[in-house]
This record gives sequence, C-alpha cells and structure tokens, in this order.
Amino acid sequence: MSERIREKLNILADAAKYDVSCSSSGGTRKNDNKGIGNSHTSGICHTYTEDGRCVSLLKILLTNHCIFDCAFCVSRKSNDIERAAFTVDEVVSLTMNFYRRNYIEGLFLSSGIFKNADFTMERLLRVVKKLRLEERFNGYIHLKTIPGASEAMIMEAGLYADRMS
Repeated sequence: MSERIREKLNILADAAKYDVSCSSSGGTRKNDNKGIGNSHTSGICHTYTEDGRCVSLLKILLTNHCIFDCAFCVSRKSNDIERAAFTVDEVVSLTMNFYRRNYIEGLFLSSGIFKNADFTMERLLRVVKKLRLEERFNGYIHLKTIPGASEAMIMEAGLYADRMS
C-alpha cells in the first residue's frame, strides 16, 4: 500500500468512526511491538447481519470534503481538519485487498457531500457496482445514502448493497 493511500485511509477511517450505525469496540489498547493485535486501529468495525452473524467491515468515507456546514458533523465545511478523498478504484482496491487477506468480510461506505448530492451518490454507486460486477465481490456491503440524491440512484444502489441507511 502506498504511503498516500495509507494517509487517506487513516484520515477517512478516522472520520467514519463517528457514524454510530456501525461502531468499533472503543478499545484504546495499542500494539507496543511486543505482542500481536491492535484494538486501537481504526477502519475495522463489527456489525451483525440479519441472521445474527458478526462480520468485520472496512469502515471508511469516500471523502470528508463537504459542501455543507452541519453543526453535528465532524466533516462540516467550517471544521479545520485534514481533508482527503479516495477514488472509486482506490476504495475497490482497498476492499478487495483487505478481503483477500481475510481482514474484513465487507465494506461500510459513507461520504461527505462533494460538489452535490448526485455527484457523490454516483461515485458511491460506482464503487458498489464495480465491487459486485467487475470484482465479483460477494462480501457484505452497508452503503450510506446521500441526502438529496436522486431516488433512481438510491434505488439502483439498493440492488448492490446488503444494507442501506
């Protein structure tokens, strides 16, 4: 993984942790290079499928750039934070690489609203379509819908996601 992708992953996984519909454990124990595991690393969360299975998900934002200034949101326009954005191909590649290494069983994908709602929703839709149709990814996908996006795009995204919220 390139250093730039690693930087984006750190920024966009950290920003995604505020979405409580899929929470991490909240653990703060870090690996001190003398043991195995790391309960502090962001980016992996756990959720339950409708049949009760617990699955590990890569939990990221497509971007934390946002045109809005919602007071409750960490990605709001006025917040002085480091910004980043993945390309569609970067999200697909990360997901497939993590999945092949058995780090995750699926993807939780949300986003700040970049340019406008339809532009952002179209990029999210491209991610899930590419995963399902080109990569033949059969893992779990939880996709956040973008407020104000066209109903047609949201309906199409629902054909590829296991869960939407």
